[in-house]
Amino acid sequence: MLSDPAFGEEFDTIVDELTDDYLKNELTGDERKRVEKYFLSTTERQAKLEFATELLRRAESERGRKATVKDVRPSFFESIRAFWRQQSFAPVALLAIVVIVAGLSVYQVWSTRSENYQTLNLSVQDADRAKGARPETVKLAPNTGLKLTLTIPENARGAHGYTAKLVGGSDLPIEQTTDKTVTVIIPAGTLTPGDYAIQLSKDTKERISGSYFFAVE
Repeated sequence: MLSDPAFGEEFDTIVDELTDDYLKNELTGDERKRVEKYFLSTTERQAKLEFATELLRRAESERGRKATVKDVRPSFFESIRAFWRQQSFAPVALLAIVVIVAGLSVYQVWSTRSENYQTLNLSVQDADRAKGARPETVKLAPNTGLKLTLTIPENARGAHGYTAKLVGGSDLPIEQTTDKTVTVIIPAGTLTPGDYAIQLSKDTKERISGSYFFAVE
């Protein structure tokens, strides 16, 4: 239809008539809103409307009276909305969004896989470290976290679940629980050189006596 000359002429005529009706305020409120929202969304029709508005103003001036035509030049935000509605831009915007999302996903997977963990097995000790054995000491390489396997005392086994907390810090994520052990994860960059202790509690919030001590060089 767009390639048919007769249809093209009729289409141009309708565009001109709509433009004239809009300038002369001959449209109803609802029709006027739809014209502003859809019909005047293209740069070409906005330019046509501005040209017709200027002609009408000049004609009114020649007849010795001021034009009463409303300035219909779109605002800055209306121009932005019209720009985004252009069909030619939509595929480019969609492609950009896809690329950004894919890049973030790849980075997240890469950062997760690139983090290494140093493993350490710990047994519970008396709360008074001065009476216990020297705590296990680790030296962490860059981008390396800790994976600690905590041996559950015999009198504390059989609980439905456990909670591990770094003394003076927050709860630690538990990677695995067996009948005899609880394995916790401390992400890379969390620990600075110093002495640390972990407290283990049952699912009943009952804390297991003693702590798991270790040191970071």
